[in-house]
Amino acid sequence: MFGDPAFALDALLELLPQPVLFADKRGRLVYANPAACALLGYPLLELRSLLHVSDVYHRPEDARRVLRAARDAGGQTERPVDVMIRTRSGEVIPARIHARVHVGGDGLIIGTMGVFEDVREVSDLSRRLDEAATQVVASEKRAAVVAVAGQAAHDLSQPLMAAMGNIELALMQPNLDAKVSTRLERAYEQLERLRGIVTEFVRMTGTRSTS
Repeated sequence: MFGDPAFALDALLELLPQPVLFADKRGRLVYANPAACALLGYPLLELRSLLHVSDVYHRPEDARRVLRAARDAGGQTERPVDVMIRTRSGEVIPARIHARVHVGGDGLIIGTMGVFEDVREVSDLSRRLDEAATQVVASEKRAAVVAVAGQAAHDLSQPLMAAMGNIELALMQPNLDAKVSTRLERAYEQLERLRGIVTEFVRMTGTRSTS
């Protein structure tokens, strides 16, 4: 019994942890191992006898892409093809498939075998890494903006103090015109308000003088 190559191959496919599907030249599924049934959520007999590859691929073009890749590679895909498969419940699962076309004696394709790999965990990890990288870049950009703004605020504080000092000296002049004095006092108040904002910003950013 174990010397029968067909029996040995069937036993091997049944034990494989990877989902395996066979489709005839019309795209009808003629074989599915237990791993494929578990992944897709179909009972064994239903998956093996009732389905078409179009029921498995979420995107219709995926079946054509896989077949074309296998043909272009001389019968077997050299690299896995990324596809989206649809389970019985409607869940869409990212997967990679190695495919091989089987050719008859007349040179015509008689069927296709596909070995699938569920890449949900890989896709989720990749998505989280992309999100983390985006957050890091955004954080670095914010830090750079804050640093530049903080340094600008620090540099602005010195001319502010000088301007306020000059106004104080001007206000101390004897016989200063009342209108001029009023304008100088208003200007001083605005500069003092601006100095408070700058001082608080420098404190918040922890900016130190680069001079």
